[in-house]
Parts: sequence; structure tokens; C-alpha cells
Amino acid sequence: MKYRYVAIDRETGLKVAHTAKATSVADLVGDLKARGLTSLKVEPEQPSWLTALLEKYGINFATVTNKDIMVFTRQLAATLKAGLLLTESLDTTAENMDNHYLADIITKIRKDINAGNDFSSALSQFPKIFPRTYVAIVRSGEATGTLGRTLDQLAMYLESAEHLKDKIKTAVRYPLFVLGFALTIVLVMVLFLVPKFASLFQHAGQKLPLLTQIVLNISTFMIHSFGWMLLLVIIGAVGSWYALKLPHIQFKADQMKLRIPLIGKEILHKALMARFCRTFGFLLAGGVPLSTALDITSQVVDHRPLASSIEKVKHRVMGGSSMSLELRKHAIFPNFVAKMVYVGEKTGNTAQMLHQTADYYEHDIDHTLSRLTAILEPALIIFVGGVVLIVVLALYLPIFNMAKAIR
Repeated sequence: MKYRYVAIDRETGLKVAHTAKATSVADLVGDLKARGLTSLKVEPEQPSWLTALLEKYGINFATVTNKDIMVFTRQLAATLKAGLLLTESLDTTAENMDNHYLADIITKIRKDINAGNDFSSALSQFPKIFPRTYVAIVRSGEATGTLGRTLDQLAMYLESAEHLKDKIKTAVRYPLFVLGFALTIVLVMVLFLVPKFASLFQHAGQKLPLLTQIVLNISTFMIHSFGWMLLLVIIGAVGSWYALKLPHIQFKADQMKLRIPLIGKEILHKALMARFCRTFGFLLAGGVPLSTALDITSQVVDHRPLASSIEKVKHRVMGGSSMSLELRKHAIFPNFVAKMVYVGEKTGNTAQMLHQTADYYEHDIDHTLSRLTAILEPALIIFVGGVVLIVVLALYLPIFNMAKAIR
């Protein structure tokens, strides 16, 4: 059962208010006492009728975002570096966590550690929240006795990955919004505005200009076929959603993404290389074995053709081949990546070379996004203005001809 409590930290004297799960009030009070907290008030948290119904049937809509994990990692690293024990750091982090669902999970992890499990094993019990990359790095930090520093580096890695993802989303979101806005304007004009003018022109009995006739024909077709077109769009969307669950369709879709003009090669491909180099280099620097690092990286990149190439490289490298040589055999890896890995192999610092390669691609993506934005903004404005101008001209040309005829 979930309880809401108010307690005082015996060391700092600060008042703490939070929620926690426990089998009874007595168990929660004892748990708080073990954590150095004196309970002032403990009461059951009353869930809403909807929450109670969902919990009854095991339905949970609570989510943990990448930002939540970043905040958790950063706070945990800070408290460990301040000298707190791991269990104390987990308690402190859970109490200050805005996401109550994640706070409950952190509490379960702390109880697992109290029961004798290590931190990485406790994290691995929640694979949907803490991926294999996260657990592997934590395990390496435990093995080397540098968990605080490792978590600090892990937080920086997560922040870098999230920052790159946000930049790409922002760059793609703007043109999609403008195109969606333009499509909405055109649909409103074609479905509602043009028919009103069509009835006016019909009563006038005047021969219409070619542009006007084309726009009227498009409007008539759209009005009579709109229901069928909408149904086809829905069927296509649902069919695509189901089709993309099939592995071979997913593989082909990921290949096609890299062929999208401008965005595919200049942004998506470079972003994949940045993620591959950053993740692989980070795992190697953290002391993760080469085979495990490649295996985890293939899952993190979230791109099936790239993941397949990484798996093939891994098997060849484990057989004794050179990493840089195997990378050259796969077209998805640019020569620049293979050259940087070759330098890393020669100097014995592959992880650093991979980090530098990731930095290069991220800066290159920044530059590309800036150029694309500078080009797309005026192009999209001209496109939207041109579409509206064509429709307006088509509607008003006959009116101007009527005015001339009246004179």
C-alpha cells in the first residue's frame, strides 16, 4: 500500500514530505527510522477512483522519460561524490524526485541493495527504465571502485545524447508544422471557400479561365472523394503500423530513411554515426569488454541495418580481425570513422578517437541544421504563399472578368 509521510532528517533537521510503499504503517516507520528519519505523520494515500480501478487490473500509465533518468543519474553522482553511502544517496535522490513512479523504483532498488544485491543487479531488474548500456557502465564503475565518477560521466553521456536528439527533432518539427499548416489552409479553401465561389460562377454563366476551372475540378473531386480518401489514409496508417512490426519491413524502412533527400544522408546518417561512436567509445572507456560493448551498441543505435553491420563486425573482430579493417567492409560506416578507429588502434586510445569522431559529427550536424533552416524557412514561406496565391487568383480572375463585362 502507498503511504504519504512527513518526517525530519535527524542529521540536517530538515523536514521531508514524500510517498512510499509499505505493507503497513509500522513497517514504514521502521524503514524511515533506519534511514535516519523521524516520522511526524504517516497516512494512507487515497488514490482516485480511476487510479484504483487501473491498479486493480494492473494497468499503469506512469512513464519515466530520458530527462528523469538524467536527473536521477546527476543527483546520485553528486551525492556519492559528497561522501554519502550508496543507500543514503538513493534515499536522498528518491525523496527529491518529482516523478513518483521513478521514486518508487529507486526505493525498490535501495531495498534490493540492503538485501545483499549489488547496484547494477538491482538496476537490471528494470530493463525498460535502465537499458543495458546504463547497467553495463554502472557495473564497470562498481568493479573499479569509481562509481561516483562513472555516474558523473554517464550523466554527461545521457545529456549529450538527449541534446543531439532534441536538436534533430526541433529541426524536423518546424518544416513539418509549416507543411501541415499549409495543407490545412488548402483543405479549408478547397472544401469550404471554393464551393461558394463555384455556385456564384455557375449562376453567372460565364466561361471560366483555365486556372479557375482546374481549381474548381480539384475542389469537386475532393468534396466527393474526401470520405474515401480519409478512409484510405486511415487504412494506410494502420497497415503501415502493423507492417513496421515485421523485422524485414523494419529493416527496409530503416534503409529508406537514409535515402531521404538532404535529411537522410546529411542528418540521420551522421546522427547514427555520432551515436555509434559516442556509445561505443563510452563503453570502452568505462572498461566494458569489446564484445559486450559492440553487442550493447548494436542495440542502442536503434537502426537495423547499422545494428546488423555492427554484429558482423563483432564476429569478425572476435575472430581476430582488425576493427578498422572490418568497418571499411560495410558501406554504412564512412571512411572517416574507419580511419579514426585505425588511429586509435595504433595509438592504443580507441575510446578517445571515437569520442572525437562523435564530436565531429555532432558539430557537423549543427552546421548542417543551421544551413537547412536558413534555406527551408524562406522556401516554405514562398511555397505556402504560392499555393494561397494560386487559389486566390483562380477565384478572383472570373470576378475581374465579370467587372470588365459590366463596364
